Amino acid sequence: IVKRVGIISLMLIGIVATGLVVNGCGGRAKAVEGTVIAEFDWDGKQHITLEEMMQEISELAEYKQERYKEKAGLEEYMILMAESRIILCLAKDQKLDEEPEILKKVQSYLHELMVDRITEIEVDEKIMMTEEDFRLYYEEHKSDYIEDEQVRLTCVTLADEERAKEVLESIKGGKDIAEVAKELSDRDELTGPGANRNEPGNTNFFTRNSYPPTAKAFIDAAFSMEVGQMTDEVIGIEAQAQQYYIVFRKEEHKEARQQAFDEENVRRNVERSVENEKRDALMNNWLNELRDKSSTKTYIDRIPETPTEEEMDEEGHSEPETAPDEAASPEEEK
Repeated sequence: IVKRVGIISLMLIGIVATGLVVNGCGGRAKAVEGTVIAEFDWDGKQHITLEEMMQEISELAEYKQERYKEKAGLEEYMILMAESRIILCLAKDQKLDEEPEILKKVQSYLHELMVDRITEIEVDEKIMMTEEDFRLYYEEHKSDYIEDEQVRLTCVTLADEERAKEVLESIKGGKDIAEVAKELSDRDELTGPGANRNEPGNTNFFTRNSYPPTAKAFIDAAFSMEVGQMTDEVIGIEAQAQQYYIVFRKEEHKEARQQAFDEENVRRNVERSVENEKRDALMNNWLNELRDKSSTKTYIDRIPETPTEEEMDEEGHSEPETAPDEAASPEEEK
């Protein structure tokens, strides 16, 4: 029910913004253009057409449109649309379309839409980007696209040191660490690095900065050991006031590398960065032109200083410079 009310509320906001709160419940019969999919009586026959509904849906965010692609979704939207129109008619009967606070909010929303649209016209629609722009940005920011050195381990992390020592001895005795990690995970003993429910022991790749400084002994060992090498002693670390005891085998090591421009995530980031830079530049130029054209002046000296804490009274108001009975009289001011 709450979700349904929320959807209707959003639909009402859109209808109010387009003026239907005033004009959508008139008593005079009107010619209907399009395929009528819903109708109701309220000060005359009111209609909703298929074309109206499809237009509304097309203006929703893409992820919301997905919900209304099938017939069942369209039927749901049709009902919601009819309910929202009926609610609006009731609101109009109670003259809520004349209530000052509502009109103020409608006007504010209208201004917001107008500002958004003129910004699209004067800034967003004028953004021009080329392949040369992208490649130049990448070359100038190459250091931002370096993938850090990474390692991956099969790791057993326990909260009890003696238990960790027992586990290490069993591995030295010939038991595979991956098998041990699976058994410990089944008994819900694993914690910290390697406590991976889907792949017990697997830390996935991580960098030197993936863990806090208190885990330095663990990080140093992980990055200095050879692939396939097993720890020969339990490594103890502290993180968030909790002690952990770790045994691991190093599985993979990736050296730091320069990411190529054509890698999907790099390309996407470069395009987004170039677009943001160009938008900022266009926006600043446009606003400067508007200020120049309108001879805008600002008077910073007329803005009062923020009162200090000492100047604030217990209710949070600034103390007057003089008490009321000490204020200068008009004659004294002269």
